Amino acid sequence: MAQDCLKVKRSSKTRPSCHREARNNLPKKLYVLECLVKPGCEGGGVSGEGLVGCWREPPYVYCFYDRKVTQLVVAHLASKGFHVTGRYEINYDQWQRLPPQCVTVGPFRILCASPFDNELSAHSLDIIVQPGLVFGSGMHPTTQLCLNLLARVFAPESMKTVVDVGTGTGILALAAARLGAQRVLALDVNPLATQEAAANVRKNRLEHQVLVVTANSLDAIGNFGELLLLNLEWPNLRAVLRTDGWKRFPWVICSGYLQSQTQPLECVFLETHTLHSHAVQEDWAASFWTRSPSCP
Repeated sequence: MAQDCLKVKRSSKTRPSCHREARNNLPKKLYVLECLVKPGCEGGGVSGEGLVGCWREPPYVYCFYDRKVTQLVVAHLASKGFHVTGRYEINYDQWQRLPPQCVTVGPFRILCASPFDNELSAHSLDIIVQPGLVFGSGMHPTTQLCLNLLARVFAPESMKTVVDVGTGTGILALAAARLGAQRVLALDVNPLATQEAAANVRKNRLEHQVLVVTANSLDAIGNFGELLLLNLEWPNLRAVLRTDGWKRFPWVICSGYLQSQTQPLECVFLETHTLHSHAVQEDWAASFWTRSPSCP
């Protein structure tokens, strides 16, 4: 198998069918095709009955379906330059752990079912997140660590602008907006993630505060932002920290790493920032950093 399909992510824009559960209209089972894609064909125009979404991990694209895939679908993919190299069947709950309809994390109440839409208060710390293929339901320890740190250290009078890298469903960007950030940029390299995050921004009626952007680098946003949120898988987190774009931020909340990986991460941060606080949950770690006054 060219890649580990369970390290990828998720989506949700499909019509209802008998293959889906009542709650959140989610599929009970995911049928995944791993496709090696010809250069230039990544945008695809892929369609087909039961298609939930396509997750990009260049040079591969993972196509998710809510039903068994027919040869007609495989032929359609081939016509778009998608060569099927692997097939997987997984239960949705293997792909992502769903929370109960309402879960409290620190001061936030995460609402994961559409019936709650009408309960949302513009001045509350409620966050609606519609589960799909993209990670960020509020159940993972790194998400909870970031939410708790954010609630503890956020200062709206100074942290007016926020950048969330690897936004996924947009849950951290939405939390920053709920706490009072005037402007939040939610970035993700995956168009599927930005599509889902933008939908969640609309569900939470925060379009005036949160802008979702498909981008693969902090260079895309210039000098915008005072607080940086980095909750990324360890390989992606290391890749960001090898660049200089993050170093200009006065404040950084960082997670996505194990407690055993704390030392190499701190070695990088301590070149420009000072550790303000650190938290651990189920062997996962998160930290809040302030830029050192001595740094230019």
